[in-house]
Amino acid sequence: MSERIPTVETFEPLHPKKVKAKSSDNLIHTRSFSGLYRTLRVSGAAVLFLAFFGTVWLNWGGRQAVLWDLAESKFHIFGATFWPQDFILLSALLIICAFGLFAITVFAGRVWCGYTCPQSSFTWLFMWCEKVTEGERNQRIKLQAAPWSLAKLARRSAKHTLWLGISVLTGLTFVGYFTPIRPLATELLTWQMGGVSLFWVLFSPEPLTSTPAGCAKRCACTCARMHASKA
Repeated sequence: MSERIPTVETFEPLHPKKVKAKSSDNLIHTRSFSGLYRTLRVSGAAVLFLAFFGTVWLNWGGRQAVLWDLAESKFHIFGATFWPQDFILLSALLIICAFGLFAITVFAGRVWCGYTCPQSSFTWLFMWCEKVTEGERNQRIKLQAAPWSLAKLARRSAKHTLWLGISVLTGLTFVGYFTPIRPLATELLTWQMGGVSLFWVLFSPEPLTSTPAGCAKRCACTCARMHASKA
């Protein structure tokens, strides 16, 4: 009668590894590059920025060309004026744009995310500010590892000053589509702006600018993280 050979189990149970969150010492520092698609991406973002920041300053027929007049419940787009009962047309236009976006995504992939998404566009702009103030990738790595000094403080302060300026300008432009932009800009420069308007100017750009596009650009959305790692 055969005897059973004794065996010993030598494997150890697998335990999930805990991944530590990234600290400020191991940030991803991006490297600049050039090429056709990079040029197309920057050109597309430039056109969108020009349309957003420039349209609000246009006049048409003695008034602001594009203005959502909340006080009188009217929406002016150049020579056309829409009333609340006409918003069904705006809803139809938004639905058409949404289905158009879905169709483009099906046939061409995430073209919107890669070339014209506001979050991605502001991320590229803020990364450019980072490059201008702190240098290219290798220079930023050295600056990150260096101890605090007046030079490091000056570079970091310049970067955040640019970020803050872009955020305030974005907020002023956004509010300017609902309140006439020229009096609003004058009130901001002379420190006479009301509390409600000042609140919206300072905090309305936050979903797109300083926090998600600057400090947390690698955590805002999947596509923005991809751009922040490759651009």
